[in-house]
Amino acid sequence: MAFLGSNDILVLEKNEGLIQRIVNGNLLPQPLLRVPVANLGERGMLGIAIAKNQNGHTYVFLYYTKSGGGITGDDWAGTRPLCNCLYRYELTDNKLVNPKLLLSLPADLGSLHNGGKLLIGPDQNIYLGVGDVGGHRTLSQNYHNSTQTIGSVIYRISQDGKPVGNILGDTDPINKFYAYGIRDTFGMDFDPVTKKLWDTENGPTFGDEINLVEPGFNSGWKQIQGVWKPIGPKAFEVKGPLILNRNNNLVDFGGKGKYRSPELVWNYTVGPTALKFLNSSKLGE
Repeated sequence: MAFLGSNDILVLEKNEGLIQRIVNGNLLPQPLLRVPVANLGERGMLGIAIAKNQNGHTYVFLYYTKSGGGITGDDWAGTRPLCNCLYRYELTDNKLVNPKLLLSLPADLGSLHNGGKLLIGPDQNIYLGVGDVGGHRTLSQNYHNSTQTIGSVIYRISQDGKPVGNILGDTDPINKFYAYGIRDTFGMDFDPVTKKLWDTENGPTFGDEINLVEPGFNSGWKQIQGVWKPIGPKAFEVKGPLILNRNNNLVDFGGKGKYRSPELVWNYTVGPTALKFLNSSKLGE
């Protein structure tokens, strides 16, 4: 969900590729947008965020798995999805129009861990969390012998899709990375006091995390989950030995990336999803 006003809500429907609008508790008769999505597993219409620019335009940012054949759900029959795409739309007359493609990421590597949490940060840039997309091995998952750099990343880009800051490097797509080494996240939010980003991270059978995500943050996956080394087959990893030297064997992008231990770890997985700071004094100081 994303809010246009206190009683004006945009709601996405993952499997249908729909964006609905609810005004004063009433669902409008027609959706604002319908797009063909691949929806097997964790694919689909996945993320939404809203921003109003200086010219008075209302931008709606959507992250979704675009159908490869133009038919919703055609990936169930084997059609390869086109991409995990981040688009910017303009809201006009109860329609989302003028789509602009900001990011196009591979979606055919697996149906799980596509991520999708979208935020507009205090800096007015876009933050997008993407998981390991089927568990493939990449540099951004701390595999030194890989040249791939897709997935397990929190992207930061401008509202026009441009890189911001070159935190970890100046080549595409690394110049759009804010953080990496993330198995999968469903929850991100900014602390309204410090303006710093926090996230949730889902472990396989253990080691779910809550993290303080500084620029260049490395969460350690797949060398570290929680405070342990993951061992075993993909998607069924179990706790290995306790990791004492936590900077050992991690990819650091020439010293620019820095591992930080989680602020909270679960022993057994609980599946944390949303994370939200209350920006209000109504429950006290």
